[in-house]
Amino acid sequence: MKKILFLDFDGVLFDTLKEVYLVNRCLYKGISLFDEVDEKNYQLYSKFKYLVYNIWMFYYYNPLLFDDCKEIEKKFSNALLNRNIKKEEEFCAEFLKIRADLVKNNYDFWNSLETPYNFFFEIKKIFEEKQIEIVVVSKKNKTSILQRFASYGFNLPADKVFAREILDKYSTKGEFMIEYMRKNNFEEAIFVDDNNNNLKTCDKYSNIKQILALWGNSQPNLDGYNQEEAIVEIKKFFK
Repeated sequence: MKKILFLDFDGVLFDTLKEVYLVNRCLYKGISLFDEVDEKNYQLYSKFKYLVYNIWMFYYYNPLLFDDCKEIEKKFSNALLNRNIKKEEEFCAEFLKIRADLVKNNYDFWNSLETPYNFFFEIKKIFEEKQIEIVVVSKKNKTSILQRFASYGFNLPADKVFAREILDKYSTKGEFMIEYMRKNNFEEAIFVDDNNNNLKTCDKYSNIKQILALWGNSQPNLDGYNQEEAIVEIKKFFK
């Protein structure tokens, strides 16, 4: 039976929140990427990050976390009912430009902003020893993911990384994954993500086992797995 492991990137393999915070703060507030972080605001930003699972959502998230800070969940939900697609597209383009400039001109600083979880090293070890099928499904841009993997010697083939350039063409991660499985004759999959909204898109697919990563920016009070438990489940799955 052919099996495959699908992995999110942000909040699953790497802690990327600080980079996201600094880029969004720069974009929304005009504050230098290199200025000191307001720890109180950073913790609040982290607390509600589970609401966001696509870059365009930060367009609505940022005003609430940098300026308002009241009734965040309610106001965020209301904002999504009145979307401005043109403004979202402009926001995404600027977000990616700031990140690209940071990588190009201040690589060492950018490299210091994202740290791998122990889960990443365990996955890397399993991949190297067992050669299991792994595909990354992330709304981050592909170049950033591949650069990060290269810096830690993770030789996952580039054609196994499906980032926002591809996933934006699908309504959900679940839709992409089930199509990928059918095209490549995979019968069962296991999917690890720290956002329950992404996992729920697989509810109708009984052959995709879901693992909510509690070590990332997951919604509070949901059942999920810590890093050690997730690795145990993955090893059992590929036995």
